[in-house]
Amino acid sequence: MKTLEFCRGLLGLCQLIRPQLLYRAATGTAPSPGAAVVVRVLGARHVVQALLLTRAGSTAQGGKTWHRCGALVDLAHAATMVALACGNGRWRKPAGIDAALASTFAVLESR
Repeated sequence: MKTLEFCRGLLGLCQLIRPQLLYRAATGTAPSPGAAVVVRVLGARHVVQALLLTRAGSTAQGGKTWHRCGALVDLAHAATMVALACGNGRWRKPAGIDAALASTFAVLESR
């Protein structure tokens, strides 16, 4: 398992298991029940993506294609978080942090 997929999977597991802890650490406030559900859903996405990309490998041409698709998923996620941060001040900080994380994953995944 590559380091990137390990980090992604670990982040996803933390989001699934303790969404309140991560949200509070990032924003300084407790999440609403709906926000905790959203964090869990995003965590599930990270876990699934980490498993798929680990299984795809990294050296074969098919593996590179999967990693580029993963980068596109991360970019789409970052774009939606930027839109949310710009459109709603209540979600600006958590959405901005999530957009930065998704952008970082996209850059690292596309290498």
